[in-house]
Amino acid sequence: MEEVITEEEQQGERIMTLFLRLKVLSLNNLPKLGHFFLTEHALKFPFLREVWIDDCPQMKMFVQQGISVSTPSLECVNYDYGVKVDDLNKWTQQRFNSKEQKASQGTTNGDESEAIVGDKSEMTTKG
Repeated sequence: MEEVITEEEQQGERIMTLFLRLKVLSLNNLPKLGHFFLTEHALKFPFLREVWIDDCPQMKMFVQQGISVSTPSLECVNYDYGVKVDDLNKWTQQRFNSKEQKASQGTTNGDESEAIVGDKSEMTTKG
């Protein structure tokens, strides 16, 4: 699945309220999910209180870039209670960029520590 809502399901308004009474949104283990919804309209989730996005490595943004996602009642994002997220799209982009930076730094550090931790007897017998 690459997107949750397709373009055909859009309403014809400038600000869209999707899932009016939605309180919790959980997106888990969706390796091909690139975005929740592609739209040119601002989105509003008036009652959304919790968002969980986990193991969605391709999800670089919630909706297409430059579109705001209003979540006035949001209280928790990925175990971070009391967080104030005015725009879920910006949060998703920052989270993805942060994970990419950690992954690129972790690769170098992981290779170095792996060489140090390796079994010396195996290294000498193979060489």
